[in-house]
Amino acid sequence: METGVERTEVVRPTDARPRAVRLRTLAWWMLGVTVLLNVLSMAIPALIDHPLTTERGEIRVYFDVFSEGNLPTWWSVALLVLAAVSHAAAGALAVASRFRGAWAWFVSAAVLGALSLDDHTSLHERLERIGRDWVSFERFPGYWLVPGIIVAAVVAVALGLLAWRLTGVPRWCMIAGLVLLLGSAIGMELVQGLLVARDESGPIYVLVMHVEELGENLGVLLMIAAAVRSVTITSHDGRFGIAYGRGPAEPDTH
Repeated sequence: METGVERTEVVRPTDARPRAVRLRTLAWWMLGVTVLLNVLSMAIPALIDHPLTTERGEIRVYFDVFSEGNLPTWWSVALLVLAAVSHAAAGALAVASRFRGAWAWFVSAAVLGALSLDDHTSLHERLERIGRDWVSFERFPGYWLVPGIIVAAVVAVALGLLAWRLTGVPRWCMIAGLVLLLGSAIGMELVQGLLVARDESGPIYVLVMHVEELGENLGVLLMIAAAVRSVTITSHDGRFGIAYGRGPAEPDTH
C-alpha cells in the first residue's frame, strides 16, 4: 500500500583520499621494552636482596644482559630479525617501484640476519681463538675484538651502502643506527676489556656493559625506522596499502 512517504537512503561518508598510517605507538612500545629490560637487568640485583636475584640466582641470570640465552638475548635477536625482515620487505617494494638501489636493501637484510644469528649463538665470541693466534695481550681479555674489527668493517660497508643510497630521514636513521650498533658492539666491548685489565668490576663496569646492550638495540631500532620511513602505508575505507617511497603528507593515524 502506498503511503506517499518518500524513502531516502542514508549515504555513509567515506574517506575522500587514503590516510597515511604511522606506527608511532608501536615504535614507542618497542623503545619502552628495550629500555625496561636494560633497567631491570641493573635494578633486580641492586634492589632485591634474595638468592634468586643476586650472584648467579635464576631470576638475575634470566634478566641479566651480560648472560646469554635469556630474555634480553631473545629481545635483541627478535629486533635483529624484525630489522632483517623489514629491510627485505622494503627491498621487495623498491624492486616493484623500480628503485635502482633496491639491491642495497637485500644486502642489509642479509647482514642483519647474520647479526641475529651471531647474537643467538654467540659466534663473535668464538673468534677469540683466532684473536689469540694473531696477537698476545698481557691482561686484556677481548681477543675476539681483533678479528671482530675486520668483521665490523665489512658490516659497516654493507650497511653504509644502503645509507648512501637513501635520502632524508631514512638515510639519517641508517647512519645513526650503524654508528650506535657498531660503536656499542666494538667501542663498549673495548672499554669493558680495558676495565677488566684494571681489575675494575664494579658499578662503572656494570654501567658500560648496559650502555653497550642498550646502544646496540637502539641502533637496530633506528634501522627498522629507516625501513618504515622508506615506505608509505595508507588506509582507505578499511583497506590498507603499502608502497615504496614517501607520499604527500596526510593526517596521521596510530
